[in-house]
Amino acid sequence: MNSSFVILVGLAELAGLAGMGLTITWMIKYLGGFGWDGFAKQFNVHPLMMTVGMIFINGNALMLYRVTLSLNLPRIIVKFCHLGLQLLAAGCGSIGLAAVFGYHKNIGASDLYSFHSWVGLTTFIMFGIQLLFGFLFFILFFFLLPRSENLRGRFLPIHVFFGKMILILATITTCMGIQEKAMFAMADKYKDIPVQALIAHAAGISFTIFTFIVMYIMSNDSYKAQSRRDGYHLQANST
Repeated sequence: MNSSFVILVGLAELAGLAGMGLTITWMIKYLGGFGWDGFAKQFNVHPLMMTVGMIFINGNALMLYRVTLSLNLPRIIVKFCHLGLQLLAAGCGSIGLAAVFGYHKNIGASDLYSFHSWVGLTTFIMFGIQLLFGFLFFILFFFLLPRSENLRGRFLPIHVFFGKMILILATITTCMGIQEKAMFAMADKYKDIPVQALIAHAAGISFTIFTFIVMYIMSNDSYKAQSRRDGYHLQANST
């Protein structure tokens, strides 16, 4: 594992953690904290869970194949770890959606009233489909249809492409949501760019940097595994 790769992964993790830390600071210091009360505290669960799940955990799941190269783990184990992280991301996202839909219902507000919500729900549905098809092709087919390696090999580029696109869409959705919430929360102060706005914007920038680095790592051939055969009879450098 070369030094530039280690540095990039470290920077990605720092950016992701910074984004989550800034989001938590914004929610606790300025927006009342977290809870499941049907009101503002419940809404605050939504941005936290969506960013933790759909950006940070999801992004780490994408990088997992690169990060585990030096550990020389069997690829079936890496794939189960990848699936586990994606399931965890889906769980966080589900809690985040339940929080915001419950909040809207409790206060009598309409659902899906903004472009942020439409893009966000579309992204989450895409993530669910991606998770389902990934499980079918790379886990279930492996055990039930051991001769399906050619089919799985043809599906792999599609799976990788949509994995990248979903992370990008999740980050775009997050930035739109930050802007929307900042405008609502600081409607009478926003023109002065208060500290709260700076924290919110810094969180969005941090998540953007995290995604940018993850995309670079995923797209750089020098960080891919060398070709080797595994339980799937697929090239390790495909993912």
